[in-house]
Amino acid sequence: MKEIYDVLVIDDDPDLCLLMESMLKFAGYKVKRCTNPLFVQDILSKIDPKAILMDMLLSGSDGRDICRALKADPETASKKIMMISAHPDAERTCREAGADDFLGKPFDMDVFLGKVGRVIEASAEV
Repeated sequence: MKEIYDVLVIDDDPDLCLLMESMLKFAGYKVKRCTNPLFVQDILSKIDPKAILMDMLLSGSDGRDICRALKADPETASKKIMMISAHPDAERTCREAGADDFLGKPFDMDVFLGKVGRVIEASAEV
């Protein structure tokens, strides 16, 4: 049986990944982080997150491609995904890839936690 988590954070910047994890844990969420996009499928075979937060540009990978693959897989298609990026045109392309929400960098902690809360709430409605 998979372990239940509130959030899986995927970002190749270890410092930002740790920062997001710390903010989420401080807010009471159970969090798993991943700094290598090659391990996403392996992690998802072991845990069941309510929401996935993922950077758009990952070392050697494009988060939009990972998002498309997750949304195309029946096992993960219903997972709520919030993409994060500093690119100006990122929101449109992330939503086209299937992202349920988007957060631009840099971000305010209260805005970040509010969006994560809404994404997790939406996952309960599925």
